[in-house]
Amino acid sequence: MIAITKLILRRPVSTFLAVLSLLFFGFIAFTTMKMELLPDMNFPYMIVSTVYPGASPEDIDELVSKPIEEEVSLLSDVEEVQSRSLENVSMVIVRYRYGTNMDRAYDKLKKKLDVLKADLPSDAEAPSYTEFDINAQAGMVLAVSDKTKGNLYNYVKNNIEPEMEKLSSVASVSLSGGQAEYVRVELSEEKLAQYHLTMENIIQMIKASDFTYPAGSTYYGKQKLSLSVSEDYSTIEKLKNLPLLTGTGNTLYLRDLATVSESLEEKSSIGRYNGEDTIGLSLSKTQTESDIGMSRDVKETIKDLEAQNPNLSVHIIQDNADSIKSSLSSVFQTMIMAVVISMAIIFFFFGDVKASLIVGSSIPIAILGAIVFMYAMGYSMNMLTLSALVLGVGMMVDNSIVVLEASFRAMDEAQDERRSRRDAAIDAVRVVGASVFGSTLTTCVVFLPLGFLKGIAGQYFKPLGFTIVFCMLASLLSAITIVPLCFTLYKPKENEKAPAYKAVRSLQNSYRTLIGRFLRHKKAVVLGTFLILLFSLFLATKIRSELMPDIDSATVQISVLQKPGLDLEERDKAMREIEAMVAKDPDVDRYTTLSGGGTGFQALYGGDSSSTVTAYLKKKRSVSTKEKAKAWQKLLEKRPDEVITVKSVSDANFGASDEDVKMSEGYEVILKGADLQSLKEKSDALVSEMQKMESLTGIHSSLENAAPRLLVKVDPIKAAAEGLSPIAFGQSLNSILGGKTVMKIDLDGEKADVRVEYPKDRFDTLEKIKNIRFSTPRGAAVALDSVATVDFSDSPATIIREDKKYVVTIRANYTEKANKETKEEVDRLVESHLGRDIALSESLRTKNMREEFTDLFRAIAIAVFLVFVVMAGQFESLRFSFMVMTTVPFAMIGSFGLLWLFDATISMTSLLGFLMLVGTVVNNGILYVDTVNQYREDMPLDRAIIESGATRLRPILMTTLTTVLSMVPMAMAIGENGKLMQGLALVDVGGLTASTLLALLLLPVYYRIMYGKKNSIA
Repeated sequence: MIAITKLILRRPVSTFLAVLSLLFFGFIAFTTMKMELLPDMNFPYMIVSTVYPGASPEDIDELVSKPIEEEVSLLSDVEEVQSRSLENVSMVIVRYRYGTNMDRAYDKLKKKLDVLKADLPSDAEAPSYTEFDINAQAGMVLAVSDKTKGNLYNYVKNNIEPEMEKLSSVASVSLSGGQAEYVRVELSEEKLAQYHLTMENIIQMIKASDFTYPAGSTYYGKQKLSLSVSEDYSTIEKLKNLPLLTGTGNTLYLRDLATVSESLEEKSSIGRYNGEDTIGLSLSKTQTESDIGMSRDVKETIKDLEAQNPNLSVHIIQDNADSIKSSLSSVFQTMIMAVVISMAIIFFFFGDVKASLIVGSSIPIAILGAIVFMYAMGYSMNMLTLSALVLGVGMMVDNSIVVLEASFRAMDEAQDERRSRRDAAIDAVRVVGASVFGSTLTTCVVFLPLGFLKGIAGQYFKPLGFTIVFCMLASLLSAITIVPLCFTLYKPKENEKAPAYKAVRSLQNSYRTLIGRFLRHKKAVVLGTFLILLFSLFLATKIRSELMPDIDSATVQISVLQKPGLDLEERDKAMREIEAMVAKDPDVDRYTTLSGGGTGFQALYGGDSSSTVTAYLKKKRSVSTKEKAKAWQKLLEKRPDEVITVKSVSDANFGASDEDVKMSEGYEVILKGADLQSLKEKSDALVSEMQKMESLTGIHSSLENAAPRLLVKVDPIKAAAEGLSPIAFGQSLNSILGGKTVMKIDLDGEKADVRVEYPKDRFDTLEKIKNIRFSTPRGAAVALDSVATVDFSDSPATIIREDKKYVVTIRANYTEKANKETKEEVDRLVESHLGRDIALSESLRTKNMREEFTDLFRAIAIAVFLVFVVMAGQFESLRFSFMVMTTVPFAMIGSFGLLWLFDATISMTSLLGFLMLVGTVVNNGILYVDTVNQYREDMPLDRAIIESGATRLRPILMTTLTTVLSMVPMAMAIGENGKLMQGLALVDVGGLTASTLLALLLLPVYYRIMYGKKNSIA
């Protein structure tokens, strides 16, 4: 390091050009880096969706989900298999080990299930595969309204959606709400009977009418021409005139048997924005683009569209770009504050503006140097990497402060003013260089274990950890190059009139006296410290834990689970009552409503019986988002006909479904068993017992909401007597009741389905269904009730299985009569209902938290070992390394104390704080022990112990204050989404403060104890 310093001092112009190049390329890297809220996350989940029209959840479970589960569970790298069987659809969620190549996993999964297709029901559609990609979630959600349009859906589909899809920053556009147009062929049952025709006859004749068929080729003169046979019924008028052959041999037209007209799909969902019906557009960004870039492009397009159509109104419901810009702006402001605080502290101690500017100038150089490394690694500028730069500001000035302070000290001892500055700078690097290098190395090595983590923690914190490593390496380089050069060129002077000059001298004198007393009462000092440590460990048991701290996104989501099959009008009535409550709240800025029509992930966690009101709160509001959610929960939990969950939405709630995110101050238990009926009986009995407890309310089971259905049981003997099979009745019923799509035609320039149906009210009662008549091969007709029984039956709305066992979730809210013993009382009640066939199960969130915490604790243990090895190598002594390591457990006194004081939680971010702490708290110890070892060459042991602490008191206080005070804004959770990194900052602020005091006060005692009564070492 001394050689580097000497080279820099000899080549100041080259050094200036190197710094200028660094600033230039750092600025280029900063302006071209992608900006986002959180780093890209890859979750190893694959979802297999299989549609089986007309099947009940029980049929789906038995015929589709179970066979797929069996095959999938045999694949390698599969951690867990979960299935959800709903009406008409099966969802099998496959969770792989982290680090699995998902492209290969997809190929293996598809090959496995391609073989299984033959064993699935013939009417079931081929399975589709979806890889869960959190980065592909909607970055913008728009609500479109135009009261002048007769069919808003078609207008948005044909005019707005294509404009959005043209944008290079938009990867996909999803349309929701509204009703699509189709061509309806409404059959007349009387006329079909008159001409001896059936619905199936009409379907087959329409399908056969519109075709193009290659008929080979022929020669026309010397030219060879291809030949094709075709018939075109691409318009409604042409379709009306489609000729049909009757059973009596006559020819009719389709218009004689049916009414052919444009129609709208039956309304099955509700979509509103601030109480008005709208069409929703969800937009996802491309992989290479940022939400900010997509937002900019979309807003420009909206402006153009509204200019073309004055009646058009496009509202931006959700825009991730706003949250990203606000969060990054807050972190950037925090970083500026950290720089100002660091420079102010330096001026406070040295009383010289030049000294402050020297250290201050090293900060942007180190930051831009780190940004160049970040750009090379492909990292984005997000909350975590920017927070790492904030943390780095405080730590990166530590090296510069130590070198600058050593330069001033060397300057005091110099005689020749002309060459003293250069010599002083070189001497300073010679004296403290090893300490600076060792402390930087210990800070860096603690982040090495993050590179080997493959779970959420690894993906989440690897960029943060390595960004800090880049900062520390850049700061080390800056400390041994820029600081000595600036010290030589600009000639800063230590001002004896500095605000802290007299205070530091006074502290040094008091410190000498205090340490002298401590050395005479070593046992009492050690005993007192251990008692404080035990108290801090007791506080740790009172701190709550969670996977990730909530990011307050000012959004409250009200999830309403209603009775399956409930009429849309009744569902809408209930939703409007909830909307009215939300609309009159003064803290609400806007709100959206979505009910029914669930597809994809929405169907996975609710389906058609699930409705959601999402309220976006004002920035200036009377209470926090979480408190607002609690207040609404109390207002809505008394509604008897719905299961309502109110929660504050957090941007960091990943790795778990909404179902896994527990309600505030609520109770949840998950039971699993091999037999569905037994599990339902036990859960129903448990719910009945819980309902008797006055301390609980709003008790619901995931299996209690049975979906009513009509069950048709065909007698195979009677069916065979008529020349039909039971499956033939099922297929015919499916077509008669649901209609059949037979072709597509042009409708206003767009392709539209042509569907053959009976009148809507033709089969709307049980008696009408029983009297449905089927044609037999003999030409006769048979009524359904003559060959089958039709009765009402109940089926679970959703059947959930995890690792081949059925799962039920029971939830409840605590009342005002609940106390600390209530949870234990409910736990005992649950245990009394367990048995060999019923057991407790963990939620996905609990599993994730256990796995991620285990990985992080392992990383902390590895970090402790690496720090010990680095220090042992630096001191060439195991004893000194062990002695400095004692500062690590004592740092927990401050960390646990601040977490408890601020009511913060132990989460992944706070555990990362503990990981950082391992590398930073030993720095003061390294500086102290290194100084003692140097002083012992010229003075007795006791005096060396005391004078080393007094000498290094100022740099230790300065480095600690810059690091701690620069993290105070983060510890106070200032700015939007400040809660995300608060735990980390609290752990480090408390730990560094405690460890600094204890390093100055305890290490002298430990050093003295290590050598017993010896005054020196040979």
